[in-house]
Amino acid sequence: MKNLSLYLHIPFCVRKCRYCDFLSGPADEAARQRYAKALCREIRAAGEFCGGKGDSAAIGLQGDLSDTGFQDGLRSQQNDPASFVWDGKVRNVTTVYLGGGTPSVLTPVQIRKILDTVRECFSLEENAEITMEINPGTVTEEDLRSLRAAGINRLSVGVQSFRDDELKLLGRIHTAEEAKDVMRAARRAGFSNLSLDLISALPGQKLEDFIFNLEEAAALRPEHISVYSLILEEGTPLARMAQEGQLPPLPGDELDREMYHETAKILARHGYHRYEISNYAMDGFESRHNSGYWTGREYLGLGLGASSYFGGVRFRGTASMGEYLGYYGEKDLSSVKAEGTDFSSISQEGNVFADAPREEMEQLSEENRMAEFMFLGLRMMRGVSENEFLERFGASMEDIYGKVLQRHLAAGVIERTDGRVFLTERGIDVSNAVMADYLL
Repeated sequence: MKNLSLYLHIPFCVRKCRYCDFLSGPADEAARQRYAKALCREIRAAGEFCGGKGDSAAIGLQGDLSDTGFQDGLRSQQNDPASFVWDGKVRNVTTVYLGGGTPSVLTPVQIRKILDTVRECFSLEENAEITMEINPGTVTEEDLRSLRAAGINRLSVGVQSFRDDELKLLGRIHTAEEAKDVMRAARRAGFSNLSLDLISALPGQKLEDFIFNLEEAAALRPEHISVYSLILEEGTPLARMAQEGQLPPLPGDELDREMYHETAKILARHGYHRYEISNYAMDGFESRHNSGYWTGREYLGLGLGASSYFGGVRFRGTASMGEYLGYYGEKDLSSVKAEGTDFSSISQEGNVFADAPREEMEQLSEENRMAEFMFLGLRMMRGVSENEFLERFGASMEDIYGKVLQRHLAAGVIERTDGRVFLTERGIDVSNAVMADYLL
């Protein structure tokens, strides 16, 4: 049985943060309820598409799920070279991640219904890691208890800073004290696996300001801490403010790297090890879901605009809320039509998910799969395995990337030890340039 991860996108928030370019925004209660119902319908369709629990009677399919004719019937976009097909192997769901947006703007009842639908339609591992992103200021302690009872066993808390002036600059809806209160309330609610997010290199931020944030985060003893440098994404309010001279200057590259190195030193003193370029964890609490992305595990992204990697194909669902709700809404799926899209082949026999509207679809070539193995795997401190490369691709890493490896070894940006290749500290500092070299 293959392993599979599920990402469930909740595209709502109380207010858009100034730095955010994610597919998200505010919505009223009625819109959120309609979306939650549509997401449950997509989960059912996806479970049917990839075999669900492997029980055709339970999911309303006819015939042998491994039948070739049935597989052919699941093909998406018949004239598209990137069409994909279920391979007949039932997936074992090992991680579920509810991201956004701010998933915690949904009610605990809606979250429970979504997770119950996952359990009904997929083979969910008994000890699956089930993560939900929350924003301080959007949940009460009672909400947290309800979420824990619904099956959420890991929270990713978007704190970003413990300085109120920085939070205001970022457009966050919470204060530093509210962030601390939520972390404490989560403990009282029974959560024993908490992750906390911080952003570094903020406009006008000094090294001592950032070190204060790190120490405050570590004092709360979350099992996992993620630290990302601020990126001014085009089109965001913060980027426009910078262009118009309304922001303090951003820290330069030298200060940015100093913050990065201090992060590793300070968190190590508090018992966290860096296991990925931007992620730190206590022993045994590395993010299983995100590690799947970096190691090439299959995942299905469900919800508005969510990305997937399944059957050797990368694809992304529609980013149009109208199109998404029109397709997965409460109408009879067998007769759904959307402007500019032909859904005439939709049936209740299994290809509802396969024929869903998508914005991107790419069949990965062998070269692309090799490149992703390298540049995603190198994000992790343990690097990539030469034996695993050989097993996956039938060729040695040396045969494919020998010249690149030798150049990187000579430059001191990678090491090669015990059959593994990994970035050195110097390599981490120039990681984007190093990883780009593996694109053939």
